[in-house]
Amino acid sequence: MRLFHGSNTEIRQIDLSRCLPHKDFGAGFYTTTIYQHASERAQAKMQEQGGKAVVSVFDFDENVFADDKLAVKRFENPSAEWVRFVMKNRNKETKENHLFDIVEGPVADDRMYAQFALFEHGIISMETVLERITYREQTHQIVFCTPAAVALLKPEPDYAEVLIQYIIGDMAKFLINDYNISMTDALAKVYNSKTYRLITDKKTGIYRNASAHIYELLKKELCNAK
Repeated sequence: MRLFHGSNTEIRQIDLSRCLPHKDFGAGFYTTTIYQHASERAQAKMQEQGGKAVVSVFDFDENVFADDKLAVKRFENPSAEWVRFVMKNRNKETKENHLFDIVEGPVADDRMYAQFALFEHGIISMETVLERITYREQTHQIVFCTPAAVALLKPEPDYAEVLIQYIIGDMAKFLINDYNISMTDALAKVYNSKTYRLITDKKTGIYRNASAHIYELLKKELCNAK
């Protein structure tokens, strides 16, 4: 399984002591299988704290889920159990962390958490919470909470090529949305651009940046070419 982590710096060594508590699944190293979400997180982190928007890539052997060496909790979809688990972890009055090594499940965004607060104050039922937080957009996170779990994450050896392909795909989608063109035309614009040559020249290191940041370079190039 390929996992992504978005931050304002490249992550090659994971330091759990730097992981903040009171998140969805408690303190831990958060990853996702969805590149776009990691890229957006990297962009947000850069805007909040400076640095560069960087997506780091890791390999993870999902066969771990099938054995009992580690304590694993998996939520396939938002559920009453998931809501209560997230609420407990996000509660800043709760000092202890859960005892799971790895937790996998959906992401609780701010809109969802607003519903959690209404439930917590007895304003709406759990059934209403679940009705209101069922979104079509797929979200996903796997959190590695202990040293034993983190040891299972291996930096993708050829992560540059991985990121380049995801970036190309994202830029094509951005072009389709902004210019109302076909995927064929969008890819042609990407592949014929100076920005593409910069991305694929690994010496520049530009491929480490989030897709949205690189897309801004492409837009400037296209505007200057008019």
